[in-house]
Amino acid sequence: MPKLSLLGSGNLGAAIAYEIASRNLVDELVLIDILKDLAEGQAADIQQALPFRNKTKVYSADYPALTNSDIIIITAGKPRTPEMNDRLQLAEINFRIVGSILSEIKRYSPHSIIITITNPMDLINHFIHQQGFRRERVIGSGGQLDSSRFRVALGYPEKEVEAYVLGEHGEDQVPIFSRVAINGVKQSCSSTERENIKKKIRQAALTIIQKKGATVFAPASNTADMVEAILKNQHKLMVCSANLQGEYGLEDVSVGVPVIVGEKGIERIEEWELDEEELPQLREAGRKMKELYATLIPKP
Repeated sequence: MPKLSLLGSGNLGAAIAYEIASRNLVDELVLIDILKDLAEGQAADIQQALPFRNKTKVYSADYPALTNSDIIIITAGKPRTPEMNDRLQLAEINFRIVGSILSEIKRYSPHSIIITITNPMDLINHFIHQQGFRRERVIGSGGQLDSSRFRVALGYPEKEVEAYVLGEHGEDQVPIFSRVAINGVKQSCSSTERENIKKKIRQAALTIIQKKGATVFAPASNTADMVEAILKNQHKLMVCSANLQGEYGLEDVSVGVPVIVGEKGIERIEEWELDEEELPQLREAGRKMKELYATLIPKP
């Protein structure tokens, strides 16, 4: 009887919860938030959407309700605001928030698979692993979303597009042009075309944020896809932030890479053959993430 707990009941957390409930992926869905009225209202609203669909039980609760969760999704944290100078400032705040949450997870459900949403996601995902959680059970959501934006930039839905983005879920993302296929045919892009497409991908989220305040539906859908791959043991290829131990020449850092997702979480990390530009870019993204992490939490 699958059970999922979601920590953080804001717009994105609620959208993820609704997507999971409407797909009938779990029997029990728990919403936990420091704003208890918000969690209670979101849970009641989602529950009332379901009687003509399925029998998923949706409710709000406190941390003890984490017990026996198969999956825990963490969206809790402060969003980046205009007055924040850089990602380090955001990370410092959200490390403290997520750190307090992890102590509760260790107490009530230490063996759950954790999906990380809170930004800066790659840094937070590595932080969670460093607090004693097994790397295959700590998965960052972001690479699928970036890959979706890449596919839209290349012409979806008019065309059948296969395209992936690795690296950081942020400024140092790495679109993998060497694996792009449109209508089943591999594509080559000029340097100018590549730069234009990269700009489109980077602007995708910013444009939405400027127009409506936040990205919600796309990250919710892609996160629900991850949940479905785990609970249905789909052995599905996805781009997720994973804690690397030598893969792609990177060590002790979390960035987006291709992984196979199933009931154990990350079943394995796929090591693709990247071209002469892509592999150095991926390694540079990893180096920057590792450097940022060390700035926040220096090694003893």
